[in-house]
Amino acid sequence: MDIFEKGKFKPLSNEFKQLGLLALRQLSEFQDKFDIHDTDTTINSIRDAIVSSYLGFDFINTEKHGFDAKRSKTGEFLEVKQCSLSAKRWGGTWNDTNTEKAKAFSNKKLFTAVAVWKGASDLQFVVFGKSNKLGKYLLSRVKNRKKGSRSTQNIGIEKLIEWGFSVIIPPGKDKKILLEQLFIYNKRLSKYISLDDIKTIK
Repeated sequence: MDIFEKGKFKPLSNEFKQLGLLALRQLSEFQDKFDIHDTDTTINSIRDAIVSSYLGFDFINTEKHGFDAKRSKTGEFLEVKQCSLSAKRWGGTWNDTNTEKAKAFSNKKLFTAVAVWKGASDLQFVVFGKSNKLGKYLLSRVKNRKKGSRSTQNIGIEKLIEWGFSVIIPPGKDKKILLEQLFIYNKRLSKYISLDDIKTIK
């Protein structure tokens, strides 16, 4: 197919433009209030705060480096990965992983959460937990990457669930519907999770 034949074009919608501009203006006001002016960072920070609060982490990292959240009483940390429900693969991406960071994911005080969202704000479920298998996997990928390449790892929720991570849903979500979605996504998950295994955030 010729490159100029690709894509699907339709008339520009004034409603889409006007409502979109209104949404962006409201987001800009939020950014000004909290002094966060990179839009991707803003959305990720909001989502990180929502997930962290649900999981009992009361401190949020406001800097670029370091983990995303912390439990002030226990000194436990949380790394949050975001994923769209419409994505072909549900999971998290670990960018620019080095040996130190990979080893940290085997540490008992570091938890990982992969949050799956519908749209910008509708949290569907979270895969949450910790496992030294995650750290070992990341470390092996770091050591075996091609020389000069970035160390980027994509890990699906099915692998995390296999490693003992929990599936957690926010209040108001239906466990049965989610379980059906999970089995449609990957039939193999039926080996590792049942309706009773899905936890609801209180």
